[in-house]
Amino acid sequence: MVINNIARCCLAVTFVLAAIQSCLAADGTVARDGFDLYYQTEGIGTPVVLLSGGPGFDVDYMKEVGAFLPDGYQRIYFEQRGTGRSMPPSISVQTVSVKLWIEDLEALRVALKQESLFIVAHSGGGLMAQAYAAAHSDRVGKMILIGPGGPTLEFAEWFGDNLAARQRPEDARLTAYWDAAEKNGVSHEKASNERVRAAIPSYFFDRSKGLAWAAKQPETSFHAKVNELLFGDLAKGFDARPGLRKVICPVLIVQGHQDPIGDLTALEIHNTIAGSQLTFVNQCGHYPWVEQPVGFRRVIDEFLKKSKD
Repeated sequence: MVINNIARCCLAVTFVLAAIQSCLAADGTVARDGFDLYYQTEGIGTPVVLLSGGPGFDVDYMKEVGAFLPDGYQRIYFEQRGTGRSMPPSISVQTVSVKLWIEDLEALRVALKQESLFIVAHSGGGLMAQAYAAAHSDRVGKMILIGPGGPTLEFAEWFGDNLAARQRPEDARLTAYWDAAEKNGVSHEKASNERVRAAIPSYFFDRSKGLAWAAKQPETSFHAKVNELLFGDLAKGFDARPGLRKVICPVLIVQGHQDPIGDLTALEIHNTIAGSQLTFVNQCGHYPWVEQPVGFRRVIDEFLKKSKD
């Protein structure tokens, strides 16, 4: 009888743990024209939408960033249009644009039944987050931008040069190899992913950490055509500054001093969004949670405590 009771208790605990796990991690979808947008969730609490960079990178690497959020926040890893499982029937100017991306994020907000979004975005995801905030300044409740692209494309004037200046001869040889491979029949997507992998160490202050980061990136994590279409659209005259001046929610900008995207980019965002907080991290490139995890956690924790609702 005692053994049976223990067995029943163990079974009950198993069901409870399974239910908890179900709450802690689940997938969701948002219906769009002819396809679904996907998102992954972890944890329970206040929803936080995490946006990957590029634009065009799969969101999986942002789980490392999500791990820096304390308990009480539900991480929502949004698989942006043209990445992950969120694939339109075709990838073209008709299906990939800044306007559609803004509408996608708004559709996610509605699906989550949130009056406003708490957004954590990295790199090109930060650029797109600014586009959304500029269009819907009243629907952003809080924002953390990590090494973000700027409110215009001015940063592109020096970004490529900064990367090239940090490149080692072996990086250049690897890039040239994949340029030649593409000309000889390797797909554009494959060659682009490998060129990105070759460039990643130049984004880091600590090259050894950059090499380790590059080595663990999945071979298909970057969607080159999506990136090209979005930057082509942005090049038509993107300027988020008028809309960003209307943003009044708490905003944190975290910028590595050695990030090739440049301190000036972060300063422009900070000067545009009234009341925003800008924190520079030294000996740090484009991935502060990798290079300076202790400082990064401290900055995030302090911001969340200060901006607690």
